[in-house]
Amino acid sequence: MPALRRSRVRRSLPLVGATAALGVIIASGASSAAAAPGSPGVMAAPTVVLYEGFEGPVPPATPEFVQTIADYDDGVAPPVPGYVGRGGERYSAEPAWNGQFCNGLIVAGDDVSTVPTASQAADCLQDGWNQSRSLARTLGSWAADPDYPYPSVPRAEPTANHAVSSYTQGDSPAGVMAATAVPVIAGHYYTATVDVAQANCWTTNPVDLAVQLDDGVSPPVAAFPGPIAACDLPVHQINGNNVGTFRGFTSLLAQSPSVEVALLNNLGGGGGDDNAFDNLALIDTTPQLDAVIAAPPSGDSYASDQPARFLLTVTNTHLAGSPAVPSGAKPEWSFDLALPAGLVPAESPAIETDCPNGALDVTSAGIVGRGSLGPTDVSCSLALDLVSSGGEYVLDPAAYELTGLLAPAATSARFAFAPGPPEPSPGSGPVLADSGSDPLPVLLTGVLAVVLGGVLIQLSVAARRRRTR
Repeated sequence: MPALRRSRVRRSLPLVGATAALGVIIASGASSAAAAPGSPGVMAAPTVVLYEGFEGPVPPATPEFVQTIADYDDGVAPPVPGYVGRGGERYSAEPAWNGQFCNGLIVAGDDVSTVPTASQAADCLQDGWNQSRSLARTLGSWAADPDYPYPSVPRAEPTANHAVSSYTQGDSPAGVMAATAVPVIAGHYYTATVDVAQANCWTTNPVDLAVQLDDGVSPPVAAFPGPIAACDLPVHQINGNNVGTFRGFTSLLAQSPSVEVALLNNLGGGGGDDNAFDNLALIDTTPQLDAVIAAPPSGDSYASDQPARFLLTVTNTHLAGSPAVPSGAKPEWSFDLALPAGLVPAESPAIETDCPNGALDVTSAGIVGRGSLGPTDVSCSLALDLVSSGGEYVLDPAAYELTGLLAPAATSARFAFAPGPPEPSPGSGPVLADSGSDPLPVLLTGVLAVVLGGVLIQLSVAARRRRTR
């Protein structure tokens, strides 16, 4: 089976370093990728499904109060309801990351300067409180920086920016720092990003944060390919803190209508977790499927049973804010196309594909395609020949069952009917082979007519002779 020429169809780009910053084109409340059919091979922007800046709204910290990421109850003071996002999102966190060890506090640079007396802030001590406010201000300054990768996000002033503390003032265990369930579309790909600022980068203790995606059906996926550690970033130091945006290169193909986004601390401890996080985002990275029946070589229709080339192109989304960089691998997408009656794959369909693990299975009723996109693939294609004995056909988006792909636009083709047998011309004699009747009676009738004519002529001549005598 010949392969499509990769120089024309499948395009790949070098993988960008794992710690490079990622931008996001914000589309609040969107639930699917922003790609649209019609530009095969041109990567479209992904769509942000959740964007959490922890601004939504937050009661200001006071000498007696500070907001926690999740519901907090120390068993003594009145319980503190957890943070609620602008879209009604609620978060869970393990106790060590929600009001203990100076973790899980939603703070801003302009909060009260003296550490609150509330029990959820008690472990911070003054130093941890000061550092947490500084990290929140650093994250706000990063979001206002010209190098910030997000082209458009709702921003607070740097000093008023809220972030979630994870300063770990003490030896806290590993665990879930923040998690929330997000409605999604089953059969779409999703990844995540998060901003992290880190203090005290002179320490040698390792840091290992991770963003995990879990649909409750598939194995959980770590969106980022390695430990999230802002001190490992080579650039962006603000207020003495390192800061950056960590983007996901790995996408989850959702099998259910909900995905839990969780920020995890995989190491715990107190020596190297002096950080805060902000701007947690869930992003739909589903590739676009384009399907086009090629135009006839001449005229506006194919001849009857003339092969028509059907090209299907799968185009990756790009990393949000980075139009030239693919958004990572997309394994195991598929489509099932029901063909209209009369339009069928050619007997020898000349199937071609350059998609990793790509294949086309064909029957008289439909086409089933499958494949993957590699980590640096821009696009790949599959192709085959279709034929018809005559008619006009439209392949509508509703005819596809899709997994991991966005629906293509409609495409159509016309096939001329083959010419029928020639009609007899007016006034022509009978064509015995086409009459459908037995030729013998016709022949006998002709012979009898000739004999009877001869007899009549002879009788007429004999009568004239008798009259002349």
